[in-house]
Amino acid sequence: MAGGYIGKLLFVDLSTGKIEEETPEESICRDFIGGYGLGARILYSRQKARVDALGPENTLGILTGPLTGTPTPLGCRYVVIGKSPLTGGWGDANCGGYFGPHMKFAGYDGVFLTGISPEPVYLLIDNGRAQLREASHLWGKDIYETENTLQSEHGKTARVISIGLAGEKQSLVACIITEKGSAAGRSGLGAVMGSKKLKAVVVKGEGKVPVADAAAVEKLRKEYLAILNKTPARIGLHEFGTPGHTDNSAHSGDTPVKNWGGVGVIDLPDVSGLRGEMFNANLASRHGCWRCPVICRGTLNKGQGEYKYPAGTKRPEYETAASFGAMCLNTNAEAIAMVNHICNSYGVDTISTGTIISFAMELYEHGIITKKDTDGIELKWGDHHAMVAMTEKLAKREGFGAVLADGVKKAAERIGKGAGEFAVHIGGQELGMHDPRFDFPGFAGMPTAARYQMDATPGRHTAGFGPSNFGWLAINAAGLCLHINTMVDGAQYAADFLAPATGWQRSLEEVLKCGERIGAIRHVFTLREGDNPLERKVHGRIIGEPPQTEGPLAGVTTDLKEQVYWNLGALDWDRVSTRPSRKKLMELGLKDAAEELWPQQKKA
Repeated sequence: MAGGYIGKLLFVDLSTGKIEEETPEESICRDFIGGYGLGARILYSRQKARVDALGPENTLGILTGPLTGTPTPLGCRYVVIGKSPLTGGWGDANCGGYFGPHMKFAGYDGVFLTGISPEPVYLLIDNGRAQLREASHLWGKDIYETENTLQSEHGKTARVISIGLAGEKQSLVACIITEKGSAAGRSGLGAVMGSKKLKAVVVKGEGKVPVADAAAVEKLRKEYLAILNKTPARIGLHEFGTPGHTDNSAHSGDTPVKNWGGVGVIDLPDVSGLRGEMFNANLASRHGCWRCPVICRGTLNKGQGEYKYPAGTKRPEYETAASFGAMCLNTNAEAIAMVNHICNSYGVDTISTGTIISFAMELYEHGIITKKDTDGIELKWGDHHAMVAMTEKLAKREGFGAVLADGVKKAAERIGKGAGEFAVHIGGQELGMHDPRFDFPGFAGMPTAARYQMDATPGRHTAGFGPSNFGWLAINAAGLCLHINTMVDGAQYAADFLAPATGWQRSLEEVLKCGERIGAIRHVFTLREGDNPLERKVHGRIIGEPPQTEGPLAGVTTDLKEQVYWNLGALDWDRVSTRPSRKKLMELGLKDAAEELWPQQKKA
């Protein structure tokens, strides 16, 4: 097997308890790199179309990339994959921390889980030995308790991913958490884990990730560290983390405001409470993911004011600060720290949850819901007490929180009375906290509105659409953090390290071709599930129809149709069905997809 890979995949049938190992074909790893590339290739090949996302036939995959756990700076990521119960198509969620490297140290590049366990279980992988263990003592515990319990049983060197109460109750915005606050947050895959009665995965190992040319990797590491450590992005991320620009973004037009319907400078004129210094005010320590030189994360002291979040609560990330800040017209940073603690403890996606709360606030403003509906909570704009109280109900799936717990699309259907007019989502998933009408240049020229609509996982700010996205796909699949793009050319960086790590001498163009192949396989998986992204409804607020009349985005309407039309042509995807052409699929080596999507063109 090439360097960078352990060369083992684990397949677990939770219904029967059967556990098997496989060695992936080297050609598949070369073509799809790793992470969600390898995962999508395997699921497309092995999983039937249109299975129940919360049923036994859906596969939950946990995968690393070839640079995960190597000396490559920012090589620390893992990804969770499966059919999304939130969108009904392809689902993936990316995460940092320590779990990904340690899964490789424990002996595996990835794990695939099918079936439904008769009783709650967790999967233990200890130095190449895997077993299912009974987890009734963990069921019902929050994330913090679960991690503490499992580390007390297996040692502090054990690394844990787990679900909280939201995942157990199969909230469609449930996520999977590690390090008590690093989330594989999107696509509702925490609900898939809960449906399988899988409480946690624990990895423990002292192995090392082999690399083909250790001296070359180390030389490259030193050269790049000299560059990375001096970049303004690294310096800013180290000081404030990702929320360092929350106040500026709320006024520039980058952050959506008031459930995507407001204008920051008008509806939230004072954003001083959202400054980076406010999120650092109770900072206890800075920390990073496994061996990451950026060290962009933070841990808080115990809350000293009215919000008594526990010591060790993670400093909110930008997406959390924006969704519970400008989206809810809230500027109380301590309240945002509290809801961040609630979401991390119960295991719910902060992007979706903040959007859901802002949606409920707008319904309350219009009288579509009242105190009688909301368990007596007055969901007024900017009321951080109401925001915190309803977030806890949503996370526990209690009272009105149960109405909201599956996202704004489902909530609007349950509430009726015109609530759908205010439900901002694409394909069932709430959007990331970057307004496509702003479309700032840090996203490598990728049209934001088009990627929100067209990616296999809609509404994702870390996804993309079109040829400019190939590099991002390769970076993710390699196991790198996308923050590398803020410091250097991320695609070139990935290509530079992949060569000495794996031993495969490939040009940047070849690595980008892998990215295109990964994008295509994720897309055809979604097509096979019956989801043509052109048929996804795009709320007018997302693209400025009608345009705002005040503020930095006044008069701006995004030409979504033109963005999509141009990129479909550049990809050689049909402009009606969005199916990649047979020629393109064959060029990418996706013969099975070509024959499935274009049976009339199948040649003898």
